[in-house]
Amino acid sequence: MRLVEALEGASFGLTDGVICALGIVIGVAAATSNTSTVLLAGIIGGIADAFDNSIGFYVSQLTERSVQIHDKKKGTNQKVHTYHEAVLSGAASFVMTVVIFSLLISPYALMSVADAMITSFVIAIVLLMAFGAYVSRLSNESAWKMALWYSSLGVVGAIVSYGAGLLLKGVLGLSS
Repeated sequence: MRLVEALEGASFGLTDGVICALGIVIGVAAATSNTSTVLLAGIIGGIADAFDNSIGFYVSQLTERSVQIHDKKKGTNQKVHTYHEAVLSGAASFVMTVVIFSLLISPYALMSVADAMITSFVIAIVLLMAFGAYVSRLSNESAWKMALWYSSLGVVGAIVSYGAGLLLKGVLGLSS
């Protein structure tokens, strides 16, 4: 298995992990301003998301493999994913999601909620920009354009989650 193929699962885990983790910690922090609640939601959300990502990516790879086998029988496709690739992609997605969640919730264990929100946001955006720049090298596209595109997805997710947290805080009458 080539490194690029192994990166499929890891890239999914990274991008989904960043956007999901950032959304959870920023949304819960906005709603509660409570470090323990943010950590609890981040850890539980991270575990659930990591399993979801790994199983979802594994099933997706097996489905894609089935389509490839079908196409190969018709003579239209020569590449077929192996079971080994599907398992490794699922595992890479799981590991990357856990790593990303750990990076983005750890500031909440070390600093105030307001400072942790900013720190998690900066870490997430830097990760997305770096990953976007890396992907651009594979496709010979503009590194800045891809870095800005990837990071803008994280910014939108953070804004929506922060807004949802504030809205729920008001609706549920949560106090800071």
